Amino acid sequence: MIKILRDILSGDILTKQWFKRQYKLILLIFGLFFVYIYFGYQSERQQDRLSNLNKELQDAYFTQQTINAQMMTMTRQSSISKLLEEQGSNLKESHQSAIKIE
Repeated sequence: MIKILRDILSGDILTKQWFKRQYKLILLIFGLFFVYIYFGYQSERQQDRLSNLNKELQDAYFTQQTINAQMMTMTRQSSISKLLEEQGSNLKESHQSAIKIE
């Protein structure tokens, strides 16, 4: 065990016959290891981005709902007539029903 550790630390393991035969496999394993780590970080970044986009979408949805509710109250007939009275307009509500023109 100590001999193997000494060979690794001194660099003599690189001259061993076993290592010379297996260096392509070892390089392949290290390459796949680095690719695995890279794609792990990449997927983590994408999940964070997706989470942020979902939060923005939810915020936009609630903003749209708030604006929609405000527009509904502003466009009610009573709100419009009250606004016209406050502005001093002489427009009044029509009490006649609409006529369909053909």
